Amino acid sequence: MGRLFLHINVSLDGYITDSAGDIDWAFADEEFQRHIDDLLESIDGMVFGRTAFEQLAAYWPTAGDEVSETQRRRMHELPKYVLSRTLRRTDWHNSHLLGDDPAGALDDLKRQSGRDLALFAGGQAATSAVRLGVLDQMRLVVNPVLLGGGTRLFDGTYPRADLQLTDTHRFGSGALLLTYDL
Repeated sequence: MGRLFLHINVSLDGYITDSAGDIDWAFADEEFQRHIDDLLESIDGMVFGRTAFEQLAAYWPTAGDEVSETQRRRMHELPKYVLSRTLRRTDWHNSHLLGDDPAGALDDLKRQSGRDLALFAGGQAATSAVRLGVLDQMRLVVNPVLLGGGTRLFDGTYPRADLQLTDTHRFGSGALLLTYDL
C-alpha cells in the first residue's frame, strides 16, 4: 500500500507563494533538481489542487531546457489526480478528477498503489488533505527566505496533528528538507 505525502516549498515564515503569487524565491539548483528527479522516479502518481493543476498543465507540455529529461518524461507519463469541486474536465495527458469523495478516492488510490503518491498542491489542497485525514507524510522544503506575506501553507481550520520528524536533509543552498510522519 502506498502513502500520500505532501512535497512543497515553503518560506521560513510559512508561505508557499509571495504576495504577488510567485514562487521564484524557491531555490532550484542542480542538487535540488536531482532530488526532484529521484522523487518523480519513486512515485506512482501525483495529486494536485485545482489551481496548481491548471498552472502546471499549462507549463509542462511546453517546458524547456530549464527542466531535466526525467522531469519532462515523468510529468507526462505519471497519472495526475485533481482535487477540485469546480473543474469538470482535464486535458493534460493521463489526468483524472477525483470526484465528490476525494478522501475515499485517495484511500482507494493508496490501496492500489505499490509506491507513494505525491501531493504537489497549493495551500487550500494541503489544508483539505490534513482536514480529510488522508495525508501520511509531509516533506517540507524550507527555504531560507522571509516573504512577509503571500499564501500560507496551511490556512483555515483543521484538526490538531502531532507530527514525528523522521528525516532531514540540508541542501547546499541552505534549504532544509524536513520529513514528518503524521
